[in-house]
Amino acid sequence: MPQKTLRFKIHQDGRVEETVEGFTGNSCNEATKNLEEALGEVTVKNKSSEAFISNQNENLKQLNNESNVTF
Repeated sequence: MPQKTLRFKIHQDGRVEETVEGFTGNSCNEATKNLEEALGEVTVKNKSSEAFISNQNENLKQLNNESNVTF
């Protein structure tokens, strides 16, 4: 399992830049949701290439829950 990392850079003008590494798909949104709400308004969000990688295990779990097929 890859290491998951959240990095924060606080600029002199008070802006906070967040970088998320090691998450695939939309899991980064769930990991940072509470932090972003606590910090304030999100003005820009850029997705890395990792955001476009689907998590095969999660997809299999979802298929298993939605069907009568057992994997």
